[in-house]
Amino acid sequence: MLALSKFYSFRYTVLRRWYKVLAIETSCDDTCVAILDRKSPIEPPNTIVHLKETLNSASIGGIIPTRAHLHHQQYIGPVVHRALQLAGVANVDLVCVTRGPGMPGSLSGGLDFAKGLAVAWKKPYVGVHHMLGHLLVARMLNNGRNPSFPFVSLLVSGGHTIFVLSRSCIDHEILCDTLDIAVGDSLDKCGREIGIRGNMIAKEMESFIKQAPLRVDIPMRLPNPLKNKSTRVDIQAFSFAPFITALKSNLTKPLSEYKEDEVRSIAYQTQEAIFYHLVTKLKLVIRLNREKFEGVSSFVLSGGVGANARLRNLLEIELHDTFDNFCYPPLELCSDNAIMIGWAGIELFENQSLTTDLYATPIRKWPLTQLLKVPCWKLIE
Repeated sequence: MLALSKFYSFRYTVLRRWYKVLAIETSCDDTCVAILDRKSPIEPPNTIVHLKETLNSASIGGIIPTRAHLHHQQYIGPVVHRALQLAGVANVDLVCVTRGPGMPGSLSGGLDFAKGLAVAWKKPYVGVHHMLGHLLVARMLNNGRNPSFPFVSLLVSGGHTIFVLSRSCIDHEILCDTLDIAVGDSLDKCGREIGIRGNMIAKEMESFIKQAPLRVDIPMRLPNPLKNKSTRVDIQAFSFAPFITALKSNLTKPLSEYKEDEVRSIAYQTQEAIFYHLVTKLKLVIRLNREKFEGVSSFVLSGGVGANARLRNLLEIELHDTFDNFCYPPLELCSDNAIMIGWAGIELFENQSLTTDLYATPIRKWPLTQLLKVPCWKLIE
């Protein structure tokens, strides 16, 4: 295995041949599989196949871990089989899979299957940090805006809201984190309070806001959490839980008594307040840490909430004095996907000569700052 890995390593001055990558992502409720064709060290890999099977949790109002575990157990085999058939290959040269963080039952569905394939095919595999996938995926784009190190990323999803400075693919500093829940979780819960339904409530709420002109005569009192006061100054953190409580207090009558345009106004104002808090804290972190942003020209917005057009527009307006280049993965790569896991695995494999051994287990909580401090990494000699 080490000999094969060394054969494919781009630490050699000559690329001897292309290689194919099978990528698996099962950290939450999406069973994602992709096959990438890596033909050149200076061009992004071609995506041959990209498949996703999502657990439908809309009717029960949220993800139940045991149901997600069973979903992955049911679909991972058939989805990988279908991907290989569509790609017209019997095996690949490298397997990349999400190892954490995430729900252990979900992670085990993909990780165990990936280890089995690595053994059966006698190929190396890389256990990838889920958020590293979101963070690095902008670097595989061939649009002239892919960021070079160092760069900063705002990773916003249903499970994470972190502002990260990346100096290399293994050196990351978290500049700002949430004290309670993630921005996507807050948007989801607020959307549910005003009757929005669907499998991705924050996305449904964004679409609902755009459906018709907004009325502005629905007064609301919404917070900007952690703002300065006599006992607290310049807190470099996010807080999104207060928006749920505030929204509930603004609903002064049963939801059924509100007209649709009134609900749309409530949704808009809530989303605006949440994004305003996000931007306010980003600007504070930048102001208080100017030295860390020297040489940083690129700002990456990634994660499921990164697909929100209003958030993208607001960031460009408010942060244009600090960053020259705003990078956004395609919308299909903002939510959880296997392509980002494959690319992050490629970066670790090629640039750091890293694979993972077969003793690896899922990691529920895995700080990005401790990427290499977990067991079972293997250095290609």
